[in-house]
Amino acid sequence: MTSMERCVPPMNADERTTLESWLDFYRGSLAAKCVGLSDEQLRTASVLPSELTLLGLVQHAAEVERNWFRRVLTGEQAPPIFGPRDHPDGHDGGFEISPQSSHLAATDIWQNEIAQAR
Repeated sequence: MTSMERCVPPMNADERTTLESWLDFYRGSLAAKCVGLSDEQLRTASVLPSELTLLGLVQHAAEVERNWFRRVLTGEQAPPIFGPRDHPDGHDGGFEISPQSSHLAATDIWQNEIAQAR
C-alpha cells in the first residue's frame, strides 16, 4: 500500500485546497488505523455486537469515492464494487466482508478510486 500522509490541512486556504486537504487527511486517518494489522485483525469487529471492521471500512471508503466522484460529480454509470450489482444506488456497500476479501485487494481498489477522484 502506498502510505498516505496524514498532514493537518491548512486552516486558511482556498476552497479546493481545503477540500482536497481534508479528504487526504481523513483518507490518511483510515489508512493509518490499518498499518501493522493482519488480515485477521482487520476482519475482526472491535466492539460486539457491532459487525463493523476496518476491512469493511476500507471497502466502504472505495465505494464512497466511487459514488461521489464518479457517479455524482461526473454522472458515470459505475457499478458497485463490493455490493450487489443490481443495487439501485450502489453507494452503501462494502461493509460486508467475504472469505475472499483481503486488505491488500481492498486497499488497491480504494487507491484506484482515489486516483480516479483526483
